[in-house]
Amino acid sequence: MNAQPRFCCAVLIDSKGRHVLERRPLTEADAPGLLTCFGGTRHDDEDPQLCLRRELVEELGFVAGDLTLVLVLHTPKGQAWFYLLEGPEEGTVRALEPGYEAVWMEETAMLSASDLSDWHRAAFLAIAAGLKSARI
Repeated sequence: MNAQPRFCCAVLIDSKGRHVLERRPLTEADAPGLLTCFGGTRHDDEDPQLCLRRELVEELGFVAGDLTLVLVLHTPKGQAWFYLLEGPEEGTVRALEPGYEAVWMEETAMLSASDLSDWHRAAFLAIAAGLKSARI
């Protein structure tokens, strides 16, 4: 992987095996009202892991532990790198940006949720299949 990602995303899983997702506000330009991973756009001079750590603090007030790159998702808007890490327990953090919400979900419920964004559904299915790279 020589190219740097445009986006860095956190696959947060708590001690009960639940995914910690972000519900975006209806006013958001990208994925309005949908469930997505926490994370965001990497600055040009920023290391991907530092980007994700910054995003998690800004969006969730969460300090990340070890990050493991599990998927490179090739999208029309650029690469998104998905990192697996131990997530916060329910009730210990909340989404910090106005209109956003932190949601804890079992994987089966998440994958069948009609409000999971297409990007993230593709990423979670690829990760579950053991793929290291996928394209949407």
